[in-house]
Amino acid sequence: MMKKFIFESIELLDGHLSTLESCITRLSEQDLWNKLKPELNSIGNLCLHLTGSEYQHIVCGIGGKPFIRKRSHEFLAKGGITGQELIFNLKKVRDQSKQVLMDLNVENLHELVTIHYPPDSNVSVDDYTRSCLSIILFVVEHSSYHTGQIVYMTKLLQESDHHILKWRH
Repeated sequence: MMKKFIFESIELLDGHLSTLESCITRLSEQDLWNKLKPELNSIGNLCLHLTGSEYQHIVCGIGGKPFIRKRSHEFLAKGGITGQELIFNLKKVRDQSKQVLMDLNVENLHELVTIHYPPDSNVSVDDYTRSCLSIILFVVEHSSYHTGQIVYMTKLLQESDHHILKWRH
């Protein structure tokens, strides 16, 4: 049952990644970094954010790799990273996440992991401790949420009316 949860979590995350790639490849570099309103994030910002968050929670938090995230940069970036680089970075972190997740056993899912936020991260929450299971669920939900935002923005920005998902709504 535990491996089924891991496989299904990876399958969901990979589905989101496929959708993100579909969105990114149909837009211009300018559109990727276009903020529809000044207080909103661009698709590029959200891709950087998804990459950083997945790395922090799974690769670093669960997997124990060094913390290298610069969260504030994810939202301050205004370009300079191509769509192909965004896709590459998302896939690179996903590969690292898969390795961490595939190495887990049933006991690991119940282990507590603390997610740290350094003072310069501009996050209003303190460090928090959750089970590996809870962290994996968070990453899947977080990915789904921002993927939905990116799909909606892509629909607004794309020049044609091509389907991004298998269904129209």
